[in-house]
Amino acid sequence: MSKARAACGFITTATVSGLLVALPALPSQAAGDCPTALPTSEAVDGLEGTGYTVERGTTPDPFGAKLLGRITDGIAPGVDMIMADLDSPALERAGGVWAGMSGSPVYTSDGKLIGSVSYGLTAASNIAGITPAEDLTALGAGSGAAATVKVSGHRAARLAKTGETSKALAAKGFERLPVPVSASGIARRHTKRFLKSVTAGSGMAVRSGGARIGVRAQSSPDEIFAGSNYAAALSYGDISLTGLGTTTYVCNGTAVAFGHPFLSAGQVEYSVHPASAVLVQEDPTGLAGGPFKVGNPGGVVGTVTRDNTTGLRSTLGQAPAHQFPVTTLLKNESGQTISGTTVGVYQTYAADIAALHLQAAVVKALGAQGGGSAAIQITVNGTRAGGKKFKLTHSDHFSDSTDVSYLAADSLYFMILPLISQSFEDVQITDVKISGAVTSGIQQYRVSRMQVKKNGAWTALKGAQKVTSGGSLALRATLTAYRSTKTVTVPLTVAVPKKSSGFTGTLTVTDGLSATSPDREPTSLDGLLKQINATASNDSVVARIDLDTPSGGQVSGTAVAHAEGSVSPYLKLLTVDVS
Repeated sequence: MSKARAACGFITTATVSGLLVALPALPSQAAGDCPTALPTSEAVDGLEGTGYTVERGTTPDPFGAKLLGRITDGIAPGVDMIMADLDSPALERAGGVWAGMSGSPVYTSDGKLIGSVSYGLTAASNIAGITPAEDLTALGAGSGAAATVKVSGHRAARLAKTGETSKALAAKGFERLPVPVSASGIARRHTKRFLKSVTAGSGMAVRSGGARIGVRAQSSPDEIFAGSNYAAALSYGDISLTGLGTTTYVCNGTAVAFGHPFLSAGQVEYSVHPASAVLVQEDPTGLAGGPFKVGNPGGVVGTVTRDNTTGLRSTLGQAPAHQFPVTTLLKNESGQTISGTTVGVYQTYAADIAALHLQAAVVKALGAQGGGSAAIQITVNGTRAGGKKFKLTHSDHFSDSTDVSYLAADSLYFMILPLISQSFEDVQITDVKISGAVTSGIQQYRVSRMQVKKNGAWTALKGAQKVTSGGSLALRATLTAYRSTKTVTVPLTVAVPKKSSGFTGTLTVTDGLSATSPDREPTSLDGLLKQINATASNDSVVARIDLDTPSGGQVSGTAVAHAEGSVSPYLKLLTVDVS
């Protein structure tokens, strides 16, 4: 067995020469060669092997592995789980296998790959579940690994004989090792909506305060090798959403990691990053869900293309094709312009990524996550079927006495989410640009009076309104500033639909946030884009006449007025008769 790891992603002889006397070396893989997989049928009780994983830094450390048999179809139909008792000083310090060991390769004494450490018992223990090498080397179709792998009574008794666990605990079964999912730069509060998809997909709460991956960080694909740290990112930059695990093997420019799913999403596009492990955080109380690895990811070195039952498959040396920068330029009340950039990678979470970035950018510009106001302009660019480009723009004001960042982020989230979830065409977001200004003051208005013009005079808007077919209804709203006597008056002239004589309906006056569209669900992407672009802003007052036609349909006329700040909830509903 060679003592060096060669060109297919392995450390060179010179790198490890100082360690060879004391530590076992990883099996050699010549450039272009895949590891030799141990047949699953030969993974029998009593077979011993050596595994590799990183506790600190970037150099894998060895651990012992003694096989304890297999659970037939334990991971998925046709995919057995190999049980093993692991041992190393690092495992003893941590109290058992840790989140972040997922993908750690285990080899026989003659260099065959047994599989990857990817599962553990429901409590910290040295007993691990191994995804078989035959399934890892055939990584391809399929998704959705079992959340829990049951253990029969006689197998539970066998595990108990190791002294590493009780029969009762073993009977509860194996769970896939959690992937430590971290987020850099996110706001401290009100992020649950934007992290919901990541939490649900990964099965693990996202830990804030993770390491930021620099947009221009430089790393080499050679930093990904068997036993190395392996980070899969949904975004990087100011908001870096990453899952940290271990590489199982690399060959022919393809890396396989984790040994179980990340989000279990099948065909995907995440970015691949090497990482330096800072520490394995112990969890003696069990309150953190078990020990977990903490690391600092490097630059982009590849693309995850499959997120399958048996792990992640990625192409090294190739950046994701559909990345989208989210940029902000926000001027604060001190006159400073605060910039920020997040590169989104996973298009499915584009709304979440953009919202998290904007929320954090507002907090950064204000210097706190608190009350204030924001005047923001948003541009979303993208492509649709055939590479045709589209653009969405939206300008708005937001204000809140407790957390203005959430209101701004939530608006962006619901601007992008319909594009991502629609079923009409394949859509790719290409960039999101946000500019504007923020202040700690509350720039907010309430509708204090509504008037209608009749016979050349303005009177209070009340009672049934008589209008003329094809004519107009002249209205005006008096807006009073937040905690002030200052007022502004904005006009709203609503056009009455033509050929509507004899129709009846309603006049609705409301703030923009509460305004609803009378349109039906869009039946095309063009219709959806039009609907998003027509969404009333938070700083508007909307007046709309909806008339019922004799055929059962509806015709409408709408007027919108804007204020220099957000408008508090308001609703006035009156009947309309057309002559």
